[in-house]
Amino acid sequence: MLEKENVDIIICGGGCSSMLLLFNLQRNPKFKALKILVIEKEAQHQQKTWCFWHKEKHPLEHLITNSWQHIQFASEHFTTTQEINPYTYSSIKGEDFYHYFLNQFIPQFPNITIIKDEVIRIEKTPTQLSKVVCNHHEYVSSTVFSSIIEKEFHEAPIFLWQHFKGWHIKTEENIFDQNVMTIMDFSNCLPNSFDFVYILPYSSNEALIEVTAFSSEIWDETVYLEQLNKHISNKLNGAKYQINSKEQGKIPMAYYNHADLGKAGEILIGSAAGKIKASSGYGFEKMQIDAVRLANNYYTNNLQKVSGPKRFKFYDKLLLKIILEKPEEAVSIFGKLFKKIPIPMILKFLYEETTLYEETLIFKKLPAIPFIKRIFN
Repeated sequence: MLEKENVDIIICGGGCSSMLLLFNLQRNPKFKALKILVIEKEAQHQQKTWCFWHKEKHPLEHLITNSWQHIQFASEHFTTTQEINPYTYSSIKGEDFYHYFLNQFIPQFPNITIIKDEVIRIEKTPTQLSKVVCNHHEYVSSTVFSSIIEKEFHEAPIFLWQHFKGWHIKTEENIFDQNVMTIMDFSNCLPNSFDFVYILPYSSNEALIEVTAFSSEIWDETVYLEQLNKHISNKLNGAKYQINSKEQGKIPMAYYNHADLGKAGEILIGSAAGKIKASSGYGFEKMQIDAVRLANNYYTNNLQKVSGPKRFKFYDKLLLKIILEKPEEAVSIFGKLFKKIPIPMILKFLYEETTLYEETLIFKKLPAIPFIKRIFN
C-alpha cells in the first residue's frame, strides 16, 4: 500500500514551465504558507539555450546571458540584417537557468520539496481532490499542475520534431559581430530538408553555433556534425576554435487541440498546454506569460481560461504540413517572408500579436499555392 501525503500544490514535472510557475507563485505574500511538491523523474535536465524577444525589462533579466538589437537572416541567394526595434532578442542558458532555480531560488523556500519519482497517473478522488500516483508514493492536493504530455499528442496526424545540436565555441581570432544574432541561415541546407544554422554571438570570438532541423525523424549524430563543420568551414572561413560546451535536444511539434485541463482536472502547463508554438518552436515567453496568469488565477480562485484568436493555430497547421510534405517549399517561403516583410513584423506575427489586416498584408507577399493546397488536402 502506497503512503499518501496531502499538500497544497503538486507540480508534475520539474522543467522550465514548472520553474516559471514557481517563480510567479512566490511573488504573492501567501506563497510561504503553501506546501508545494515538485515531482520530477529526471536526474538531469536537458541543457539548451532559451531565446525570446521582449519590449520591456524582463522579470528574469538577471539570468539573461546576452541580448541583441539586430537580427540576420540568410539563404542561398539572399541575406538581410535588420534592427528589431521595439524588440530586444535575448537568451538564457539552460545551465544558468537551472542553477539559479535549484541552487538559489528553491533553497530560499522550505515549503517547496522536490521529489525524484515518476508520475504513473493522476486521478480525481470522490472528494474532488486530485491524487497523483507515483512509483513510490501517492500525493493528494486540491491543485495539480502538470507538464506531462499525453500520448495522444504524439499520435497527432501532423507531427514532427524540431531537433538541434549546438556548440558553444571560442575562436582564436575575432570573427563575430556580437551585435547581430543569426535567426536562420539556410545557405547550407541539405537537399529536400528544412534545416538551418542559428548563431548567438556572445562576444567577438565566442558564440553558440547550432544546427536545427524540422523533420519526422531525428537525425543521425553524424549529420549534425557534418552540418556544423560545413558552416564553420564555409561561413567562418575554417576558423580555428575550441568547443567549450555542447547542447542537444528535440521539441515535439504538432497540430493538436491542446486543452487547459487534463483528464483528471489537472492544470496543464508548458508543452502539455500548447505553449510551444508549433511552427517555430519558441515557447519561453509564452510559458512565462501563462505562468503569470496561472499564479493570479490560483490566488484569486479564478478559472480564467486562455483566450486568443484561433486563426494562428490554422496558420501553424498549414506551415507544418508544408514542412512535412515539401520541406524545400518551406525553405523558399521563409526566404520570401524575410525578404519582403520587416523582421519586427515577423516577430510580432510569431507571438500571435498581429491584426488580421497585418496578416493579410503578410500573406499577400507569400506564394499562395502551397498554402491553398494544404487547406483542401
